[in-house]
Amino acid sequence: MRKGVWWKMEHTVPYARVMSVDTVQGPLSRRLGIGSVDIYTAGYTGQAGGGGGPGTRRAEASLIHLSNFREIKEEVLRRVRGRPLFGDSGRIVEELVKIRELLERGR
Repeated sequence: MRKGVWWKMEHTVPYARVMSVDTVQGPLSRRLGIGSVDIYTAGYTGQAGGGGGPGTRRAEASLIHLSNFREIKEEVLRRVRGRPLFGDSGRIVEELVKIRELLERGR
C-alpha cells in the first residue's frame, strides 16, 4: 500500500497475518457508489501500540473511496484463504524434526 503526497510511505501487509477484511460505506459514500476496504492483521493493536478498547482498533491498511470496493475485498480474501495462520508451519515442523534428530545423534 502506498500513500502520501509530500512524504511517500509504502507499507506491506503479509497475507498470512490478515485476520479480517471489512467494507465501510457511509450515507454519502453509498450515494456516490463508493466505499472503503479495511484490512486488520494479527497482533496489530492500534496507532500507539496500546491495548485500547472498543472503537480504538485501527486497520493496518485502508483502501478508500473505491467504486469496486466489494471486488477488492473478495480479491484480498481469495488471496488470504488457505494461508497458514502463523506462517509456513509445515516447514517449521520439518526444521524442528531435523534439529531433534541432530540432538539425538549427539547423545
